[in-house]
Amino acid sequence: MNTTIDEAEADWSSEGADEGEDETAIDEDDRSFFSDQSTDDTEEEEEDHSIQHQNDEYIIDEAHEGDNDWDESSARYYRFLSIASLSCILVVLVISFGYQMIKLRDTLQNAIDNEKTRSTTSSGSNSRILLDMLASDPSQSKPKQSTDPITAQSEDYVMPRDATRIYTHASLTSKNYRAGGILSDDMLKRYERDGVLVIRNLVPPKLLDRLNEAGNLLIGKQELEQKGRRKGKQFHLVHNGAIFLGVPSPEDSTCNIDAEQCDATQSIDQVDNTTVLSSFRDLAMYSKIPRVAASLLRLDELRVGGVEHLREQSRKRTNHAREYRKRINDSINLRICRDIFLTKDNDPYACGWHVDDTGFWPSVAEDPGVNAWIALDDMPWPNAENRNSSVATFALSLGSHRVPWRHEAYHVTGSTHTQPPEGFQSAADLIERRTGSGTCNIKTSAPDLYRKLEERKVVYDLKRGDVIFHDRWVFHRTVTVDEYSRMAGIQQKESSESNDKIFKRYSIRYSPGTARVPPGFGFELSALYNFDNANSTLDEIVERDGPFYPKVWPHVLKRKPNDRGYYEEIDGLTELVQSKIPLAEKIQKERKKEVNMLLSARGRVD
Repeated sequence: MNTTIDEAEADWSSEGADEGEDETAIDEDDRSFFSDQSTDDTEEEEEDHSIQHQNDEYIIDEAHEGDNDWDESSARYYRFLSIASLSCILVVLVISFGYQMIKLRDTLQNAIDNEKTRSTTSSGSNSRILLDMLASDPSQSKPKQSTDPITAQSEDYVMPRDATRIYTHASLTSKNYRAGGILSDDMLKRYERDGVLVIRNLVPPKLLDRLNEAGNLLIGKQELEQKGRRKGKQFHLVHNGAIFLGVPSPEDSTCNIDAEQCDATQSIDQVDNTTVLSSFRDLAMYSKIPRVAASLLRLDELRVGGVEHLREQSRKRTNHAREYRKRINDSINLRICRDIFLTKDNDPYACGWHVDDTGFWPSVAEDPGVNAWIALDDMPWPNAENRNSSVATFALSLGSHRVPWRHEAYHVTGSTHTQPPEGFQSAADLIERRTGSGTCNIKTSAPDLYRKLEERKVVYDLKRGDVIFHDRWVFHRTVTVDEYSRMAGIQQKESSESNDKIFKRYSIRYSPGTARVPPGFGFELSALYNFDNANSTLDEIVERDGPFYPKVWPHVLKRKPNDRGYYEEIDGLTELVQSKIPLAEKIQKERKKEVNMLLSARGRVD
């Protein structure tokens, strides 16, 4: 039994061993299978990873390429911005450098002018060149303070050493805010001190050409009418009211200067009236000259309520615009009081030191004024460096409008200051009560005053188009060809080439619209056309009878209401020129004839 059991256990053990071997074999087979399966899966996974890695690398490469494209575009953009910024900075630097160079040039030019004038005045041999600009009395080195509140000077006034300075319009900077950027505060102070300011390049070259043509036309007309030159006259030609030339007639004549059918004696207003003769009006009314004159009279300050408002930009700000407009005084304006085209030949006669009387400046003595004297020919300084021949030019006595002895000079020359407040009552009253011995005769009637005026004399180196602005009460005179020859040391033989030359100049006298025409007996056309215009302001006369005194500042064409509705003030020129002025000229001619007859009778009696 036991044996059987043992045998059974042995068999079971053997079977178990066999089963164990079989299981082991199965496990090994399974491991081999799963190992092969795992290897296959690993290879597939590695292949998938490889493919995914390649895909990732491809995507990354595409992303990098996109980044590179964006970086390159951005780099180009920033390079452009950098270049543009540097260019703007460079432009600003160049402009700033140019501005500083202009300022440096003006400073150096001023210093050179001062040095030249000092060296010239210190040399006795060159004193002729400065035309005795400084007095030789050493006591004048320290001017005394005058008790005159108006002059604040005395007879020991010292002539400014840089008196011959000529300002060039093109060199002025934007800081020169007056007159539209033409005047600086320094120029204004110089003018008020000396009474004179000279500016170059203020008149356009094309307008100068037209003025030259117009002047030659007037000269030719006069020589045709007079059949040659007349001697013993202060000027070769005097044409008052040149601004009224070239005004179209109602018939609008088509006569042309070159047309053979035009009669030589035909009215000069019918000859090329739109392009040639109108040049005087264009210069006097529409150029930059009126703006300068208004600033020199400080009308620009008065109009806006004070100098502190001149630089305001409040027009651009809505909240300040109303206040700005309230300050503007539209009643303040500038008008042409008188304009004259003048020519001077080699005639030795010329008016001596004087200020313009009512015949050439028709307003009372209390009214201010600025004369714009324009050289229409070159008139060089009388020195050996730049003169080719003798010329007839212009001399001014600097500071003479402020000296305390000016009233004595007014009396000697019979200036407007000496006329009775009520005016002269007749031609006989004018002859009897006028003081002095004539406007032009101070050299013989008051030699001491003539010497004082000569000590302040200055002559400028003028080019065609230069404008001399001078105060109404600055004494001035013509320099004849003979005198110029003596100053420049030119022998008579050398100056003979100037014998046939005629030197042109144009003078425009500007006054505020509040200036009054003198009362009483006189020769002013507006007062002769309407006697009520005597002792009236220029504004009142224009309102009543038309533009005898055209407005030139702050604007020329200003619409305003009257009985006929709205009209342009300047529109009345045609009627004025065609009917009103000719009527007044007839009365003026009769009055002058009356005065000449009384003078002749007085001469025979004496």
